[in-house]
Amino acid sequence: MTTVRTQTRMRIGKDPVPPRPMTVEEYARFEEPEDEYRYELVQGVLTVEEPGPGYPHGSLQADLSRHLGNWARQTGHGDVAVDMGCIIDMTRATVRRPDICIFLEPVSWENTPGNWAQGAPDIAIEVLSPSNRPGAMREKMRDYFEAGALRVWIVDPKTRTVTIHRADGSETIFRDGDRLEDPDVLPGFGVEMKELFGG
Repeated sequence: MTTVRTQTRMRIGKDPVPPRPMTVEEYARFEEPEDEYRYELVQGVLTVEEPGPGYPHGSLQADLSRHLGNWARQTGHGDVAVDMGCIIDMTRATVRRPDICIFLEPVSWENTPGNWAQGAPDIAIEVLSPSNRPGAMREKMRDYFEAGALRVWIVDPKTRTVTIHRADGSETIFRDGDRLEDPDVLPGFGVEMKELFGG
């Protein structure tokens, strides 16, 4: 993750970057530059997360969100969103954008900056890209759990694994040959890892 300091980057979109930490409201009004990078707001500082996802990342994100969306429709339990802003902390001006969000209860984003969800999703899913730093992912996980997430899934195309992290610090790793499931929070959901990763 590369931090874009407001002192050195003078303009993003059409508006100049203020020479001070941004608020969530200011971030919501910003137009992101068309430079194929993804941005988040972390403690008032605009950060560059990574270049736009390539095929392995985008394909996995689409496939997993489709499986989860089908589960949500079939069970009538939960909402699934892709690449949606989540206001993790208004006071510390932190907005995260998980690759996939799962909300187990109805969530309202009306009258929030950017029409973003207030708080973390129940399950935040991040698909790793080659540019992801382990330290940056740990920071994201901490933010999600502090904001109330029940789970953080880390999907790694390189190792063909999905690691489900829980708020209590425990984790489960799913590999080829396993069936990805989490019955405590997603009863009835499951997908074969070989189907998710192909082959």
